[in-house]
Amino acid sequence: MERRDSLKILAATTGAFLVGKNSVALAAEKKAHDHSKKHSSHHAAAESEKKSEKKSGKPSFSELNHAGAHCNHVAQMCVGHCFTLIAQGQKNMVECAQAALEVAAMSDALSRLAGLGSDLCAVQAKACIAACEKCMKACEPHIHHHAQCKECFEACKDCMETCKAFAA
Repeated sequence: MERRDSLKILAATTGAFLVGKNSVALAAEKKAHDHSKKHSSHHAAAESEKKSEKKSGKPSFSELNHAGAHCNHVAQMCVGHCFTLIAQGQKNMVECAQAALEVAAMSDALSRLAGLGSDLCAVQAKACIAACEKCMKACEPHIHHHAQCKECFEACKDCMETCKAFAA
């Protein structure tokens, strides 16, 4: 194995650890947050936002949030699978792992911004489109052999379509 390949694997492993650690913290935070007791005005505003955005055909922040979160989750699963295969000597999975790590980071940022209702969502959606395209290209050769790559390809496709509609 060349030094460059070793550095890529080290960077990918570090990235996966950080992304995974962040996702675990978010899941714990979400579980601890009880929506049933508070936030009735927040929910009414969110529903109003959904209705106004639906009239324009533009995805809501909630839909963008869900597309980003799903893409992030599936990409992380793909990364884990790629690392297993790389550890078994399948160096052809390095590009797929790196692209999946990148799309996980981009879609996580998209999901977080959408959760905030940020005016930066359109900018992040455009950047996420590029990451999704790159990941789809890297996953495509593997979709007939690895279920994780196929799921990642589909999640990226769905996220990309949502981002295109939002950024339009």
